[in-house]
Amino acid sequence: MIGLIILIVALVLVIGVAPYVINEKGYVLFSFNDYTVEGTMFAFIGTVILFIAVLLIVYKLVRYLLSIYHNTKHGFFARSQEHKQAAIEQALWSAINDDYEHVEQALSGNSVPDKFEDIRLALLAKAALASNQTDKALEHLFEISPEHQLKVAKLWLASGDSSAIESQMRVSAESKKATPLELMLYTEVLVQQQHFSTLEDFLPKLLRKKIFTSEQWTRVFSAYFSAQPAEEITNKYKQLPKKLQAYAHIAYLMSMTATGKLTVIEGDLIKMVKHNDQHEQLAYILSGVSSADAIKLQISIQDRLKKDENNNALLLALACLSNAQGNYDLAARVFDKALNLDNKKQFTQQAALSYKNSAQAEKALVLYQ
Repeated sequence: MIGLIILIVALVLVIGVAPYVINEKGYVLFSFNDYTVEGTMFAFIGTVILFIAVLLIVYKLVRYLLSIYHNTKHGFFARSQEHKQAAIEQALWSAINDDYEHVEQALSGNSVPDKFEDIRLALLAKAALASNQTDKALEHLFEISPEHQLKVAKLWLASGDSSAIESQMRVSAESKKATPLELMLYTEVLVQQQHFSTLEDFLPKLLRKKIFTSEQWTRVFSAYFSAQPAEEITNKYKQLPKKLQAYAHIAYLMSMTATGKLTVIEGDLIKMVKHNDQHEQLAYILSGVSSADAIKLQISIQDRLKKDENNNALLLALACLSNAQGNYDLAARVFDKALNLDNKKQFTQQAALSYKNSAQAEKALVLYQ
């Protein structure tokens, strides 16, 4: 625009100076069809200058008005984006501090930047689960885009309905590049959905990958055995490959104990009494016993206690076994000696049972305080 104005001014100057150079009075004549405009050179120059001035003023005014519009629009948009960004940041900080009430307050009535919409839905689902609103959580989870569903697998599991992501999880877990987390999550999905035939086929791959700890294997097999009929648990255990049986052994013993099949595994438990490093596991297994007729096991434990009367793990095992045999007085006396802050949580129910049935109800009440 400025270049055009300079060009016009230069032409006008040339036209204005030319008459003086050639010593002639300058005239300007414009003719178009039947219209003719004639005037002196000075009148023409004055008109052009006035036209240029008006054009320049209009140009400046238009630019000023456009700048006001753009700045106003940009400012409003920027403030809107700042509010959206602040909402997601506040929700994330609240989630870090497990303050899910404020997570919902920050996100329920506010929008967030488009790229954070799935994160917003995930946080709202997590907040709903924290307040036991499973249906509300599932609504948010279903709204999350398909490409991000696997990133909220833990939330699906926590909702109790992981069927929506099972097919996606299977594809990821069966991939050669499956991560340990994907394998673990798929295992949890299979356990939750009780698809144990699929789990049986998948177990060898988990064993090859060596991603589970002994405790994690125990949790998986505990869920597996607890879903089987009591008379089928032993068969299911024996059908496992030998290497898997080693990881399933504790879960198998716990399941058999919980279903009252203690006589079937009594020999295995007696073997554990003979090994000091297995005493805590033995107590843990017997913490779930409800009924038992295992005289040999009891005698074995008592004989070992004669040599090591302060063996706390064996004392707890004896107390639980005494409860299962109806000898609540003995169990209560043993719990008086063996129960402490470290094991109280695990053996509260057994101890309370012994105190309640030995006319010591006040002690049972204290355990739950």
